Amino acid sequence: MNRNKIIIIVISLFFVYYFFLSTSIKKNNTNNNNNNNNNNNNNNNNNNLNNYNNNYNNHNNLTSTHSKQKMSKLFNSIFISHGAPNLILDHSDKTREFLRTLSKNYYNSVKPKAVLLISAHWEESEFTIQTKSEPGVIYDFGGFEPEMYKMKYPAKTSPELIDRVTELFSKAKIPLAKDDKRGYDHGAWMPMKLVYPEADVPIVQLSIKENLNAAQHFHIGTILRPLKEEGYLILASGGSVHNLRAIFDPKYHLDPSWASNFESWLQNTICEKSGKERENELLKYEALPYYKLAHPRSEHLIPVFVAAGSASPDSKGIRFLAFQVIYLMTLKINNNNNNNNNNNNNNNNNNNNNNNNNNNNNNNNNNNNNNNNNNNNNNNK
Repeated sequence: MNRNKIIIIVISLFFVYYFFLSTSIKKNNTNNNNNNNNNNNNNNNNNNLNNYNNNYNNHNNLTSTHSKQKMSKLFNSIFISHGAPNLILDHSDKTREFLRTLSKNYYNSVKPKAVLLISAHWEESEFTIQTKSEPGVIYDFGGFEPEMYKMKYPAKTSPELIDRVTELFSKAKIPLAKDDKRGYDHGAWMPMKLVYPEADVPIVQLSIKENLNAAQHFHIGTILRPLKEEGYLILASGGSVHNLRAIFDPKYHLDPSWASNFESWLQNTICEKSGKERENELLKYEALPYYKLAHPRSEHLIPVFVAAGSASPDSKGIRFLAFQVIYLMTLKINNNNNNNNNNNNNNNNNNNNNNNNNNNNNNNNNNNNNNNNNNNNNNNK
């Protein structure tokens, strides 16, 4: 949905709000049930307007219905373009602000049991899971502000999550190595320090495979899919476009369409396609004419395949930010339709209840009137 359409919807909601407001003022003789219904409608419209304003200001395309979704049982997988390590120092950065408010704004401050984090900055010959109980941080970068090298993130790993991932790999007959020395790289601790600054949510890293085979990583996502139903969050950290040379070489700035075209393709594939169609389209990324410019080497793109593989087949993604791209991978396609149907059913039930109540009240009134008439007749006699 483009911005113009969103604005039209919001304006429409605005007038609907005043319609209900004016109606409720004029109709002083309505019954209590109707008043309650009008109040509920007004509250819903206010919530839609407030959610739109908040989401637009944060460059967030998440709808009001989904922003209020309770996530205590299902944590949707996320892919983030984590940016430079010192993004954490830039208080004006929209990605920093998004990550800082992610738990509150999207997950209603409900925290997962643990996070399985797939970072572009850990490659091994075989898939490898981190098992060190208190990994600490790795300063796997150079040339940044001195305070970057003093930052700590004392999160712990989760033995339960490590065992569960090991079990899922075993069932799929895929080898999984263990590393009891590995710390958190900046693709992990930097975003997590913003999302869970108190380091009170266990974080376990899972490496990518150095062959960078997209189909293998997508398949890994599918075998990890049960984790979402068990209270775990799968977070993939990389970059939708990652060409460091292009940042410093002016010739790349003359025509940046190679970057925007790749990003548009990725957005369309994740947000507009689902099931096998999405999988097939994602796996064709190397055939794109602008792919090698967007990703001279694909390690920063590979985590997106794990996140996409973990998504439900009947789902579509949501793009959150335009600058540093963040994708939510598991939004049910039919959620809106189901919600609308449920709302319609609820409205119908309410109307039926109102009609029944009104009929009962009318019958009672009639009976009372009849009784009064009988009493009057008897008195007259």
